[in-house]
Amino acid sequence: MTETDMETADKKRRRNKTFFAVGLGAIAGFLGAMGGLRLADSGLLGVLGASREVAMLIGLIYLLTALAVLFGLAMPKAGATFLNVEDADELREQKAMLSWSGAGMIALALALIMAALAEPAGIIGREIVLAAVIVLVGFAWFAGHRQRRHTDELMLSVSREATALCFYLLFLFGGGWSLLAHLNYATAPAPLDWLSMFAGLLLLGVFVASGKRGMLAMR
Repeated sequence: MTETDMETADKKRRRNKTFFAVGLGAIAGFLGAMGGLRLADSGLLGVLGASREVAMLIGLIYLLTALAVLFGLAMPKAGATFLNVEDADELREQKAMLSWSGAGMIALALALIMAALAEPAGIIGREIVLAAVIVLVGFAWFAGHRQRRHTDELMLSVSREATALCFYLLFLFGGGWSLLAHLNYATAPAPLDWLSMFAGLLLLGVFVASGKRGMLAMR
């Protein structure tokens, strides 16, 4: 096989892997979102408005992302077919970092979902939600601290840039929304909307920071 043939085969492999990963993610996200919205509309979780439903959906995105990563760690060969890694060995090498990352994301997801389900509109008592969110966010901070021990300089740089970008985006969207509300052009953001913006814009910041370094290209 010539070098050109090898390059062509590699491009085809990457393209097929990209289609598979995107398709799998789209299906999982669609089913998760539809299931969450149907559950919210059923009344079993209380009378949830738009702010609570958005918070739940963002929490589900965190949860599905973390579960995909943890599944890949549990089954590296299968995980290498849809996660953006070179092969199963790379997943094994990054097991410590990704394990703490996945655990932290699950904690943040549960914190956001529980906040969305808090009384009076939701079904979980306020005292329980407050205590649980404090514990979950504390664990997420601890997981992030442990994760950094196993993170290389490139990923630390991406993390710092994503965090800074999240701040600017929050100032733009959250601040802009608040200004419009102050001028009576819009309804003011609810407290839960701010939590959703923190979580959602952080994901967007990671996506943009990773893309700038070419880290979104399938390997």
